[in-house]
Amino acid sequence: MQPNPPSAPNQFAPPHRGSSGNTGIIFGVLALVAVVYLVDHASKGEAAVFGGVERHISVTDFHGAQCTAVFGGCKIDLRDAQIQGREAVLETYAIFGGVEIRVPDDWEVVNHNMTIFGGVSDHRRHFPRGPDTKTLILDGATVFGGTEVKN
Repeated sequence: MQPNPPSAPNQFAPPHRGSSGNTGIIFGVLALVAVVYLVDHASKGEAAVFGGVERHISVTDFHGAQCTAVFGGCKIDLRDAQIQGREAVLETYAIFGGVEIRVPDDWEVVNHNMTIFGGVSDHRRHFPRGPDTKTLILDGATVFGGTEVKN
């Protein structure tokens, strides 16, 4: 029996050619498709992609709006707006970004926002109730970001 030759120091095996390299490519393509979709979807409202948007809305018949923040931030000030009906819908999409919403003291805010690894916080001073209370419905999604409601 012959002795085994000594192995060379610091010799590494070739990388395993499996599906792990494809996972990164698939994730990258899905992220790109999501960003393209959100930017196109945001054309219906305000959009902040790697930047910021600040809007002051003071209409007398507010029924809804849309704001998208992708690696950026949106500030929407509705304190001078009025709802003529019973409710209005604000769609917010915060993906690796943030949305700040300021509402009048007499509005109720109902959160229907889907949150994944993010948060929606309500920092209003008081919460109005009553038969004539106007309601702002928050719809949309927060993914790795934040949405904040203030007075």
